[in-house]
Amino acid sequence: VKPDDKNFTLPGPFHSTVPFCQVIQTSLDAFIVNRGDEKSVVAGYPWFLDWGRDSLIFCRSLIEIGRIRDAFAILSLFGKFEKNGTLPNMISGEDARNIETSDAPLWFFACCRQLTQTLSKEPLLTQNIGRRTMLQVLKDMASSMINGTPTGVKADPESMLLYSPAHFTWMDTNFPAGTPRQGYPIEIQALWYHALEFLSQVDDLDAQAKWQKHADTVKRTIMERFWREADGFFSDCLHCREPVDACHAIPDDALRPNQLLL
Repeated sequence: VKPDDKNFTLPGPFHSTVPFCQVIQTSLDAFIVNRGDEKSVVAGYPWFLDWGRDSLIFCRSLIEIGRIRDAFAILSLFGKFEKNGTLPNMISGEDARNIETSDAPLWFFACCRQLTQTLSKEPLLTQNIGRRTMLQVLKDMASSMINGTPTGVKADPESMLLYSPAHFTWMDTNFPAGTPRQGYPIEIQALWYHALEFLSQVDDLDAQAKWQKHADTVKRTIMERFWREADGFFSDCLHCREPVDACHAIPDDALRPNQLLL
């Protein structure tokens, strides 16, 4: 039967009208995983598990619709796993050893920044996450990324751009790499800039200038190295096989949606 057939009728459940935003909010619960007092998010059914970047991007939606308790439960879980600038890329049961992600820590910053726009900054940032406050977790994570993490994520000292190893962003393929992005991906720099800016607003007064200087350097270098004036868009990635001066990395001419984060 075709929909334009005169005898066509929709099944019963479709007769009722439900606002789209209500459907979306209700469907969120199907992906939230309870982990004791904390929560994470299943990235998708049937085979995806609790992925770091997915949980934290999802967390921002919870903040947007006012589900602050659930959002904080996700941040609490992942914040406790922070070690030397890394967060879990994936959690399998109790196994969180997969930390091969350069964007999960940066989405953690984005969530915290968004949450401070909803709540007062001090109660959130002084909240204990394991043995540290939320602010200390953020500071430790940023400092480790500047100096170099065990996974190879590291800021270039001159440009302050953040190096990302192969297969560490959301759109890297395993093999063969259809979208190779080893080097300095554009959205990683955008998220890194916002993380540094956030620290310049919430850290101790004597440290704020340091974070702001780093943020300004990242912003300036993005415009100098990524912007393609003739094309009118940002390069998707500055390619290099290991952390090097970003001025010696090779920019590509790929136009991808990652630059929308700028």
